[in-house]
Amino acid sequence: MTSEPSAPVWALLDGLSGSNSQTRGVVQALGVPIAENVLTYAREWPWERLTGRVRPTPETRDRLLAAPPPRLIVTTGRRAGAVARWLKRALADRDGTAPRLLHIQDPRFGHDDFDRIIVPAHDRSLARLKARRNVTVVTGSPHPLTPERLATAAEEWRSAVEDLPRPRIAVLVGGDSGRRRLDAAVARRLANQASELARRAGGALMVTTSRRTRADALADLRASLAGPHVLHAWTPEPAGNPYLGFLGLADAVIVTGDSMSMLTEATTPARPVYIFAPAGWARAPHARYHAQLVAAGAARMLDDATAWDAWSGVPINPAAAIATEARALLERS
Repeated sequence: MTSEPSAPVWALLDGLSGSNSQTRGVVQALGVPIAENVLTYAREWPWERLTGRVRPTPETRDRLLAAPPPRLIVTTGRRAGAVARWLKRALADRDGTAPRLLHIQDPRFGHDDFDRIIVPAHDRSLARLKARRNVTVVTGSPHPLTPERLATAAEEWRSAVEDLPRPRIAVLVGGDSGRRRLDAAVARRLANQASELARRAGGALMVTTSRRTRADALADLRASLAGPHVLHAWTPEPAGNPYLGFLGLADAVIVTGDSMSMLTEATTPARPVYIFAPAGWARAPHARYHAQLVAAGAARMLDDATAWDAWSGVPINPAAAIATEARALLERS
């Protein structure tokens, strides 16, 4: 995938890494030159959020309007989708033609402005959304990870874990989700369950946190992990984060159930995936997705009594299917 100033496809990105990963997964699978445009927003007042109004900063507006217009715009999330709708109208008024819009997730507003809306099967508004003619339902969240990319990252981190006994179990730690907290108490429970699974397997843990991991959770992880393990705390420097490397090196994966993107990415190596989500902790959409992953044979739930079993996983990534929808829009533009 290349990023070019003038390209037929634009990916509109903002400060949400999970949303950006979904957008990048689709445009990468599309396999055509793309331009990544980073969005910044003016302050959003509560009444604007309720009415779906999103105001890009003047600098963002000027930059988007000054560039050669695209034929297709791909977005994920409410705010990026709102900017895509504004840009479609602005270009139509100026040029008499407008780009096609493909949006991932429920845009909340202006559904008819999008040529295609991709909705995950765990969405709380699925029954209402799937009745629309411009909606496609998929399982999971698209992402840009591939086995080849994980293999490359694995070589970069292999020396950091070569002394650990196998099986090596990657532990991917997220953070708070809405009112659900991944705090010190939850982190202790995760550490205990992960350590017990590694003990039963006779192996070790490769633990990495994320940008969303709370300081108190990190502290209790450090104090509570038992048995052979390494723990890498998230750093703003990308090269210091072993997320991809640990996924590539893992014989199995434990992932906290608070991030749709992280849950889906964890299935990429097609190794055993265990979801850590104590009863009542996960939000309803996340719990629905956990059940879908289990039903698909892609994951099992982790608890105090989970036995070690080297079963084969199932990779989940709808990026290629969504890219087919995007390619059809390009052909009609």
